[in-house]
Amino acid sequence: MIETQVLADSSIVCRPSGSLDWIAAVSLRHAIGDSLRPGVGVVIDLSRVEFIDAVGVSAIVGTVRRVRAVGGQARICGASPRVRRRLELAGVYRLVMRCSATNGNDTA
Repeated sequence: MIETQVLADSSIVCRPSGSLDWIAAVSLRHAIGDSLRPGVGVVIDLSRVEFIDAVGVSAIVGTVRRVRAVGGQARICGASPRVRRRLELAGVYRLVMRCSATNGNDTA
């Protein structure tokens, strides 16, 4: 399941829950794709994700690329140590600005 919220500043927060596998990856791609516009800010809040596989990592990479392609900025928040480690092993975590909360406070 992917919960999507538009904040007062028009940025988008996506909160996947459970496993970020191929089913959730499709939902994430659609949720972001439906909301893309020039200069959009996207926060991917992974605090509810317990597991991420290669397809989930790919969905995050694709999301970041799509957001950047329209001049936007993507951030990852709340990744558990297990999820963060998978993102690090894939070389993704260092490519995306990280934040401590959905309000966009940077920690990196």
